[in-house]
Amino acid sequence: MIRPGTLDDVPRAAAVRQRAWPDLIITAEGMRHGLEHHPERARLAMFAYEIDGDVVGWATASHDWVQSDPARGHLAIAVDPDRRGEGIGGALAVAADAHLAATGMTTTRAGSLDEPAARALAARRGFREIAASSVSAVDPRAVEPLPLPDGVTLVAFAEIEDPRPVYELDLEASRDIPNETFDSVTFDEWRSEFWRSPFIDDEASLAAYVDGELAAITMIRVDRPSGRAQNNLAATRRRFRGRGLATLLKSHSLHRAAALGATIATTGNDESNAPMLAVNTKLGYRPFARHVEWERVTASG
Repeated sequence: MIRPGTLDDVPRAAAVRQRAWPDLIITAEGMRHGLEHHPERARLAMFAYEIDGDVVGWATASHDWVQSDPARGHLAIAVDPDRRGEGIGGALAVAADAHLAATGMTTTRAGSLDEPAARALAARRGFREIAASSVSAVDPRAVEPLPLPDGVTLVAFAEIEDPRPVYELDLEASRDIPNETFDSVTFDEWRSEFWRSPFIDDEASLAAYVDGELAAITMIRVDRPSGRAQNNLAATRRRFRGRGLATLLKSHSLHRAAALGATIATTGNDESNAPMLAVNTKLGYRPFARHVEWERVTASG
């Protein structure tokens, strides 16, 4: 029932993953883009669990390539909610763990919704909880764009010709995000994975310039067919923090997402990230779901 996954599985696997993660935007287009743009050094493996020709479970296992520890892997599992309790998640975990061990991964990270079945599977596979994030939601139609202070200009990503300064800001700010490590992504990899991709809406994602200098960015994904949006990042350079730029940017970004047809926008933040949680509360976000981050270190690690 378990076999290697292929890109031909993406439409069915994306549907399974979307049902398993209802707070996220998961589309076949986005999933294919993400899989195709994993660098070779990620050593990505895909697994499909099939019953009577239907994909009911999906897993990926790889080196966690966005960070620099060569022995840290990443595991992701999704099971169709209608088929839970049948051992599908556990079987996929065994297959994925074998790949991680064969490629020398001694530390494994994984995430899940905070629900009993996921907690039980994590415990059986030897994982411990290391962090949690709060997923919040807002109706972007209810968010009014804040007035622009003197000297501040907002530019849509669609109008940015050279993305390198955005990449550099992303790297700088990501170092300060709790429980995130984003220190091993080259500019070419970042551009291939994120820039002009399904994960970023170029019209609703914005950059803020203060007196002509790039100071902050916000990235948002808008799935126009479903009317959903998902915040991916709001980041401000350290020396520009404390000026309300993140709140300003997100208010304008959400307003643009609403104009593109979004009726709900979700965002996830580590529960220890008090500044960003305060920004979201100010904009009207309310609790929607909770994610748990898991880690397992093998005896040899």
